[in-house]
Amino acid sequence: MTSPLRLADLRSPADLRGRSVEELEELCVEIRAALVEKVCQTGGHLGSNLGVVELTVALHSVFDFLQDRLVFDVSHQCYPHKMLTGRYHRFATLRRTGGLSGFCHRDESPYDVLTAGHAGTAISYASGLAEAMRGRGGGSDGADPWAVALVGDAGFGAGVAFEGLTYAAERDLRLIVVLNDNEWSIARSVGALARYLSRIRSSRTLHKAYERLNEMAHSIPWVGSRLEEFGEVMRRALIPGHVFEELGVNYVGPLDGHDLAVCRDALERATRIDSVTLLHFLTEKGRGYAPAAEDPERAHGVQPRLFEVPGPAEDDAAPVRRSWTVVFGEAVVALAEDEPRVHAITAAMPSGTGLAGFAERFPERFHDTGITEQHAVAMAGGMAVEGLAPVCAIYSTFLQRGYDQVFQEVALQRAPVVFAVDRAGLVGQDGPTHMGLYDLAYLRPFPGMVLAAPRDAVDLERALRAAVADRGRPWALRWPRGKAPECLGPSAGVRPEWIPGRAERLTEGPDGCILAIGAQVEAALEAARILRDEDDLYLEVWDARFVKPLDEDMLAEVMARHRFVATVEEHALVGGFGSAVAEWCADHGAAPDLSRHGVGDHFVPHATTREEQLAAAGLDALSLARAWRTRLRGASEGALDPPVTPARP
Repeated sequence: MTSPLRLADLRSPADLRGRSVEELEELCVEIRAALVEKVCQTGGHLGSNLGVVELTVALHSVFDFLQDRLVFDVSHQCYPHKMLTGRYHRFATLRRTGGLSGFCHRDESPYDVLTAGHAGTAISYASGLAEAMRGRGGGSDGADPWAVALVGDAGFGAGVAFEGLTYAAERDLRLIVVLNDNEWSIARSVGALARYLSRIRSSRTLHKAYERLNEMAHSIPWVGSRLEEFGEVMRRALIPGHVFEELGVNYVGPLDGHDLAVCRDALERATRIDSVTLLHFLTEKGRGYAPAAEDPERAHGVQPRLFEVPGPAEDDAAPVRRSWTVVFGEAVVALAEDEPRVHAITAAMPSGTGLAGFAERFPERFHDTGITEQHAVAMAGGMAVEGLAPVCAIYSTFLQRGYDQVFQEVALQRAPVVFAVDRAGLVGQDGPTHMGLYDLAYLRPFPGMVLAAPRDAVDLERALRAAVADRGRPWALRWPRGKAPECLGPSAGVRPEWIPGRAERLTEGPDGCILAIGAQVEAALEAARILRDEDDLYLEVWDARFVKPLDEDMLAEVMARHRFVATVEEHALVGGFGSAVAEWCADHGAAPDLSRHGVGDHFVPHATTREEQLAAAGLDALSLARAWRTRLRGASEGALDPPVTPARP
């Protein structure tokens, strides 16, 4: 007699196999309760995980994913998978420093075959696994292993998903695509494919009629095969899912993704079809927890204790800061009020990029393209060359997905697109797949591209207006996750205009010069204050404002007057702002004692807070002050050559 199936007692997914549907359904109830309890404490993706509980249990009860392979698209829906694969007892550490990642991670478990975080790529990756396992044998059914890709309906609309699907069908791979269709990504899914899937959802009555006809066919001797053929003809004529079969993919669905018996049966049937099969399951985002089900967008990614009773109000004396995202959202609405050419574009992230207000105020000038960054960027290029002023708001890590379009359809055409690059820098709990540490490096080589970073809310608004007004070239404005200082330094009326290649000096001092960019200006100013108050060292601090073009007049002046120069950026050291300054020095014969501060050449793991990651990278004010103190004291103890005065350009 088998022991009761309890989540806390699971040793591995093997404990699921051979269990009754009733036992597994009880486990699903326990998993769902555990998700609500733990994710509301730690923060993380709640709604998407509540929606895939039965699917995940069914997958692990049918397959052995130490032999077969399971690939999650994005993997923000992998929490039940983690609970079933030996990580349940670590869930209090979810998204905490040194704890469980909020996504699949190869270093965590042999059941995680892809360190995932972006959408649309699972089918292609699983196709590669299936190709490599062809002829190997040893799968859970005794033949070659199966590759299974679990994809959401929004990710399924990405172009790369169809590239992978058509390749897999052409190669007749042992691949099962599980389509988790809940009508949402973060926001509601958009586009023609979403409408097509909606038509399939609405055809469930026809599917049931087909299933009854098929059962009847099998029960009637002699004429059963003819009736079954007639039923197949009727299904193809009436049910829209057959478009996938025209691609050579066996389509089954739509099926109830919360009916465990149906899920298991469909997966088992798919293993008897020795080619690519698409199983289309309908699920409910936030299933089983009313606050998440009633507001799927809010419950997609929850903050710790989101649904608990709020604690004491913050100190009224503390300055209230808006997030960089909110500052941008308000600024672009104000700009669009004055400038009818402004259109806003996002790739499935209207709230995350701050454009929800714009969408409400200017619905005819707002464009959510879905998870299609390549299309969004190329479309922005076309809009720009026809006289519009597109503001394309995409996270730094996701803009990488449209890199070729930034080159081909924007930079090469000198199209005046404004890229609003949110989450440019360290992102805390989301981990390495979401770090925005590479945008300066990948955008800086393009001729004519203007790269800038405001230091506060005042300059974000001013920079955005300057970028839209410049109709001869593309701009990229970057800012990090977190809160923006309202005003660092002089008020807007006395600051230099946002002219490309013009920096701003914020403090004066004879002991060295600090060149900071974007949000790191605040840390640089604070570090300079610490050295002034504690060490009687006075540093000159500049807000560089532009990474491309650099303020070459400023650099020539600074290098002539200062032996010690430091650059500070929230970006990878390779290819970033410090690299641009070092290149200028090399090209102009300047040889300062150059100290570059940024993120080292490694992938940054998730942490409980972004502030922890800044400190680990040496980018907080105390770390900067400590580094500069050591550097300046070392320099004062040795013989210093006078600074080399470079030739002016």
